[in-house]
Amino acid sequence: MSAAATVADLDPVVLGDLEHELWLLLRRVRRNVAERAQAVEPGLTALGYGVLDQLLRDGSGRAADIGCTVGADKGAMSRTVHQLVDLGLVERTVDPEDARALVLSLSEHGRDRMREVTEHRRARFLGLMSGWTNAELSDLVAGLTRYNATVEAAVASAD
Repeated sequence: MSAAATVADLDPVVLGDLEHELWLLLRRVRRNVAERAQAVEPGLTALGYGVLDQLLRDGSGRAADIGCTVGADKGAMSRTVHQLVDLGLVERTVDPEDARALVLSLSEHGRDRMREVTEHRRARFLGLMSGWTNAELSDLVAGLTRYNATVEAAVASAD
């Protein structure tokens, strides 16, 4: 691996191209999340989908912690949890360690819907990436991992 570049070494045209590609990726991700939310349940918000996805990964979690993870404030999380419970996608229980806190978990219906949408998404993604080699995919993963770590470190140092 080569030595890290200084700011003066970085090509402004390449940086501009990178910013443009990241912007396209962000727009695409937002659109895809909105589509996935609708595939789970018509009217489901993107935040609701994010909560469901987090619960699918973790199994359960405190509403406040999930809110921090998905970047939602207390009011937005409260509305989202109500929607998810009303749709039968999530079950909420009182945290046995703190009666003021709620623990969320996917209902059987929520788990079924998320698995179905995840399987469809994964099949679509595999089709999209079928023209890439494993080496190209590994390079992309490594670059994105490094980028995300760089951003996380910058955010942490700003706090």
